[in-house]
Amino acid sequence: MKITIVGLGLIGGSIALGLKNKHEITGFDPDFNTQKLATAAGIKMVPDLSIAAKNAELIVVAAPTTISEETLKELAKQKISAIVTDICSVKAPLLDAAQGLNYAGSHPMAGSNEAGFGGANPQIFLNAPWAISITKETTNQAALVVLQMINELGAFVVPVDPRDHDESVVLSSHLAHVVASAYARSVGESEFAQLAQLLAGGSFRDLTRVTRSPADRTAEIVWPNRKSLSKVVEALSQNLDKLQGLLDQGSKADIEEYLKSASAVRIISDETLNKVKSGKGNKVVSKNNEIVNDLIKASENRIMATHFEFGGESVNYLVNEI
Repeated sequence: MKITIVGLGLIGGSIALGLKNKHEITGFDPDFNTQKLATAAGIKMVPDLSIAAKNAELIVVAAPTTISEETLKELAKQKISAIVTDICSVKAPLLDAAQGLNYAGSHPMAGSNEAGFGGANPQIFLNAPWAISITKETTNQAALVVLQMINELGAFVVPVDPRDHDESVVLSSHLAHVVASAYARSVGESEFAQLAQLLAGGSFRDLTRVTRSPADRTAEIVWPNRKSLSKVVEALSQNLDKLQGLLDQGSKADIEEYLKSASAVRIISDETLNKVKSGKGNKVVSKNNEIVNDLIKASENRIMATHFEFGGESVNYLVNEI
């Protein structure tokens, strides 16, 4: 397949490296250093978007969200025939921008503290959830091609309505980034900050890991969802107030119960991931011309789909409900 990737940063570069041995990859990125690094890695680079889009069968828009929106609009003006996807952390605004395109948005829940093509590594997608944004307007052709890409990169597929995605990713990703920053600031503002860091163990490193991500990249991720993020930050504040009340006036048993109720959420997630990693799940067969309807139903049941096998008229896969 002829695949064009627009934006060869961490995610776009990792996709390019992960697919280049199976497909004909073309890249476009305005950054000169990125062009040099990608070319040295064997990626064919072109100088502008119109050339990049020409003859492509799949276009992956992997730029920051605001630039991706403009790119999708520009591709629509060019009246291209290629299937188009993106990898942005919000899906509803991108769906609006992609009007007129054969589009199925996606979002890999993967990354690292590195930035740019220099940090690109296709291994970041292995066993990672990867959302595919599905609506009644999504074509079966677009869904199948994006599913194949995700499957080849070793990720798990999570079919999702774009607006449900945006509300959910605030909880699973955006909140974690801002909470980590607030936690790190609280530590840094203490008179014992230096000693605390000398004594820091795994808990401190785990909780603050994402603060090492470039601040401009994190701000770009959370900005489109800032109103929803504000609401969940408020809910977090209420939970912290409750915890503070228990610390001031509650019993040891009260605190234990509070901590126990929180650990249950992580246990559910781990159990699901362990099943899909080991190839367990319910086998599903979808006809190619019904894959979108089947994925819409699956998204309503909150499932993770893995181990895709693409045939002439149907696709086989495993599903696990969360």
